[in-house]
Order: sequence, then C-alpha cells, then structure tokens
Amino acid sequence: MADIFDPMEYEIGVPIRTFNILDTAVTEEGYDVLLNIDLDSGYELEDVKMKISFEDLAAYETNDIHEGVKYALGFFTE
Repeated sequence: MADIFDPMEYEIGVPIRTFNILDTAVTEEGYDVLLNIDLDSGYELEDVKMKISFEDLAAYETNDIHEGVKYALGFFTE
C-alpha cells in the first residue's frame, strides 16, 4: 500500500464548475477565504480554505477578492 505522504502525479484534474465564497477574513498577508466548490464530476468540496495574498491580487490586477478567487481557480476571460 502506498504511503499517503508519497506525492502522486496526475496529468489533469477535474474542472471546477462553480464556486461560492462563504466567508472572507483579512490577514496581514492577504485574505483567508472559505469556499464551497462544485466539480464537473458531480462531487462537491465543502468548507475549502484558500489563502490569497495581496501580492497575488496585485498580480491579477484587482483588489476585488471575488475576482482574485476566480483567477486563482483558473476562471479567465478570453
């Protein structure tokens, strides 16, 4: 049986269909964001914690945390 701490390599994951921001909290470095995420496979991830720094937001050229989460999860306009 493989050790659960051994890294696994996958070619691709399941796309995210939608997400909902449940809560945000400002920290010294940026934001702690609590999310629910709906995957394209039909599974749901509940109470997922994401950290986004102020530097990340600046790189995404936004101050809006919702926009920052969209970009961090790979939702880009073409």
